[in-house]
Amino acid sequence: GTAWAWGNNSYGQLGDGTTTQHSVPMQVSGLSGVVAVAAGGGHSLALKGDGTVWAWGSNWTGQLGDGTTAGRPTPLQVSGLSGVVAVAAGGAHSLALKEGGTVWAWGYNDHGQVGGGAYHQLTPVQVSGLSEVVAVAAGSMHSLALKGDGTIWAWGGNEWGQLGRGTLSEGGWPDQVSGLGRVVGIAASGAHNLALKDDGTLWAWGSNYYGQLGDGT
Repeated sequence: GTAWAWGNNSYGQLGDGTTTQHSVPMQVSGLSGVVAVAAGGGHSLALKGDGTVWAWGSNWTGQLGDGTTAGRPTPLQVSGLSGVVAVAAGGAHSLALKEGGTVWAWGYNDHGQVGGGAYHQLTPVQVSGLSEVVAVAAGSMHSLALKGDGTIWAWGGNEWGQLGRGTLSEGGWPDQVSGLGRVVGIAASGAHNLALKDDGTLWAWGSNYYGQLGDGT
């Protein structure tokens, strides 16, 4: 149940109380009972077995969820969250899935990736219009949710079509990704997404600048 981190530490995202880079794993200070972790652009999240979420690193847009914009080189508990079963970290925003199937978000919201609230959402807010969610994923400036019925819902930035709406229009509200059958797994990166369907096929959409959609172009 301990967490370990390595790499860039410019914002304290390794959680060892310093901003010194490490090329080998270092234990994150003061954490135990961890069951899941997530890494964002400059911040990190940990989910403990008691359903609490802990965050550290960059906080210039409130992505640590403590009500401030002060960076933290060691973990602190995200305010007002309990009963969390999954977490995701985006470029500068964070997502939490609670055991009742609701999604909560905080941090940078310039493209609506938090799904409501202030431009910089300093504490978690519930994403409206979502229920029965079983998984979440966060890209650089967009968010995804997988519902129990196998549908994917997306919101936030859409410059590269990562919301799967057939347009490049942004959306600060969750909308269903079209053209997919029953999905069982999701992943989001900078500006593209992956969906694993129940038939074992893999689907991708969004930015393809580096060929990340795997279609040969």
